[in-house]
Amino acid sequence: MSGGHRVRLRGLRPGVQAREPLVPGLPSRNSACARAKRGQSLVEFTLVVPFLLILLLTVADFGRYFAAAIRVESIARTAAEVAAQEYLRAPSVNYATIHGYAWQSVCDEADGLANVTYYGPATECDGIATRVCVHDGIDPICDTTYNATGIVLGSCPAVAATMSNVQAGGTETSRYVEVRACYRFSTILPMKIPFVGGELTPLSGDFYVEKVRTFTVADY
Repeated sequence: MSGGHRVRLRGLRPGVQAREPLVPGLPSRNSACARAKRGQSLVEFTLVVPFLLILLLTVADFGRYFAAAIRVESIARTAAEVAAQEYLRAPSVNYATIHGYAWQSVCDEADGLANVTYYGPATECDGIATRVCVHDGIDPICDTTYNATGIVLGSCPAVAATMSNVQAGGTETSRYVEVRACYRFSTILPMKIPFVGGELTPLSGDFYVEKVRTFTVADY
């Protein structure tokens, strides 16, 4: 300045430099950085969400599978007990009728399970393959399969296997009823992953739950 006079900028402390004036219409450096960070967070969130959903659905499927396994076990045990009681109650042994009590009990107990179609009393249901055998050395229809529509028997080795009516036991054999049940469980999210050899390894889809239960015929 001429005349040796200094002009002091109003509002600034001594030793503080004035900021560069903003160009009208252009964002500041701080706001641009904030938007960049928000964009990065959005991208990271988008990448993580699918894995979180898969994890949650997998956990849910494990819970559903164990619940289905417990229920199928109960179904087989109840059917074996019902058939054993009918074996004792009937004045003459009718194996078709005894088997009918067993597979009907399976259908009644399985009503409401996913993949099981219930049609009512005295009618076979679909989706829970059933084998019944009275181990008394006489039952001639142990290899009859019931309620098997919608089931791949090759995935149910216990149900597909030959059943013998031979009595088993220790020093004293006893009559008993055996019921085998196989249920098709479907996961919520069908998914497969690539395997090293190039094939797809299933992580989900359809799994078969098999349970075998017996009930001794009381000898009064």
